[in-house]
Amino acid sequence: MAMELDRRNFLKGALATGAVVAGGAALAGCSPSGSSDSGSTDTTTATSGSTEGTEVKHAWEVAPEPITDVAETKEYNIVIVGAGLAGISTAEAAARNGAKVAVIERMGEISIRGVDVGNIGSNFHKSNGFDIDWHIPARQLHFDSRQKTNYELISVWASRSGEVFDYLEKLGEPQGISMVHALSGTSKYDMWSELDSQWRVYPDAVSFVRGGETYDVRDDGKSVNWTLGEMLYNSATENGAEFVFNTHAEQLVGDAEGGVTGVIVTAEDGSHVQYNGAKGVVLATGDIGGNQEMIDAFAPIANRADANTYTPMGGNTGDGILMGCWIGAGLQKSTAAPMIHQFTADSLALNLTSFIMCWLAVDSEGKRYGAEMPFEPMLTNARMNTIGNVAWSIFDSDYEKYVKQQQPSRYERFLDGVEDVMAEWEEAGTLIKADTLDELAEAIGVPAEAFKATVERYNSMAEAGEDVDFAVPAEFLAPVQTAPFYATKNVCSLLTIPFGLHCNAESQVMTEDDKVIPGLYAVGNVQGDFFGDDYPVHFPGVSHGRCVTFGELVGEALAKDTVISELEFE
Repeated sequence: MAMELDRRNFLKGALATGAVVAGGAALAGCSPSGSSDSGSTDTTTATSGSTEGTEVKHAWEVAPEPITDVAETKEYNIVIVGAGLAGISTAEAAARNGAKVAVIERMGEISIRGVDVGNIGSNFHKSNGFDIDWHIPARQLHFDSRQKTNYELISVWASRSGEVFDYLEKLGEPQGISMVHALSGTSKYDMWSELDSQWRVYPDAVSFVRGGETYDVRDDGKSVNWTLGEMLYNSATENGAEFVFNTHAEQLVGDAEGGVTGVIVTAEDGSHVQYNGAKGVVLATGDIGGNQEMIDAFAPIANRADANTYTPMGGNTGDGILMGCWIGAGLQKSTAAPMIHQFTADSLALNLTSFIMCWLAVDSEGKRYGAEMPFEPMLTNARMNTIGNVAWSIFDSDYEKYVKQQQPSRYERFLDGVEDVMAEWEEAGTLIKADTLDELAEAIGVPAEAFKATVERYNSMAEAGEDVDFAVPAEFLAPVQTAPFYATKNVCSLLTIPFGLHCNAESQVMTEDDKVIPGLYAVGNVQGDFFGDDYPVHFPGVSHGRCVTFGELVGEALAKDTVISELEFE
């Protein structure tokens, strides 16, 4: 897991200089102006302002002058921008199917995050008793956006991820890499798959392991998904894919009407190089979590998160959106779906926080403010809407009983070493301990009478087995009644903000008025129309799962001169 970064400090000096459209942004399209065939991902240049009396525009609405001092032109079948999980998967599939592939990456290495990778219908799941009609996750994800997204696009992941993951399982076997049930705290087991639809979590996610993992971290300290990423990267390079690091993609070559044929980059030595892709250019540039201007426009609630824990410094700055918009691509129709989870990097050591456990949660006024289920993004959304943006989880000395009750198959993992961590946290002041509720209220700075009334009401509902206020299921209610009492802050981190270019079910980028832009594709978090407004975890790992699924399908389809809907994936 990356070190915790203060969100504002992280963004300071990076891409926080963009101007805001007077009266608010038009979210439906990019509305590019200026040159239609190229642009620069330099936000300062793109937002240099406008003449007096002219409306100030966002960076993605103003295409800068084209780069003309190209020192060298290189020819490939497929050019991929971005070496995250989506870009690597695209390269792997394209290269093993005979395409000449170049991958452009602005960072110095591949970028891998996370633990869980979601799929539906794989042989692994079927052999372990999880065989679900793919229409169920497709409908659920579509409903989660209030049907603002593209059902057919979502259906590609839901109906075809199984065959992709069957391939990945075979790819890993000779290397001693296997799939196991997902290892992270976000993935849920036991009664979660039987809860009411509001809270139901399906066991769709897997992790790729070699052995030597300690839960969700490898023995080298890297997150488990590095095993998957390295496997795909090695296969891609062994099949001839060329990865070009420390190289910044600046402009697409072409326009929406005539199509996209390449990308101009700034190489490590500062020169401009044009990479042409005869079969297509695939944008895999990640999310917008490192671009303050885009956060303000498309996901303002993310400004209330405590930290940005996943975005690497200088990465995920919306480059694909900028380049796409500058040649006439459209944006997805809904607002962004920020993935905000209830932890920060330094809170993961204690398994008694709201990331794992459902405890009574109170705001700065000592009042309960929402359902406390450890289900992203419900609890984090509620926390970020509290007065003062501060809240606390409250539990008592019977915590072991409730860990066993809420985590019946994994409680040993979550209780392992917990007393030592509690002692460390108490000494550091991040775990508050008190002998009375009055003392606890004083320690966390909430009104004692309101706090005690909240505890009394919560305990009475727990005893009755019915939460009439927020409908937390009875098995997740944990009364606060046995001293000593404890409190931890309810924190939350921005992981990523899926928001991207308007795409069809073939992963082809389209204009605002739904016309396909020839030669331009988007995979991963720059692919719009898959998530909208919110990122619930009914199907954990779906973000990484769609990265791999669309990467593999698009890469193979392009190499074979076809499209996903006509592809027999091998």
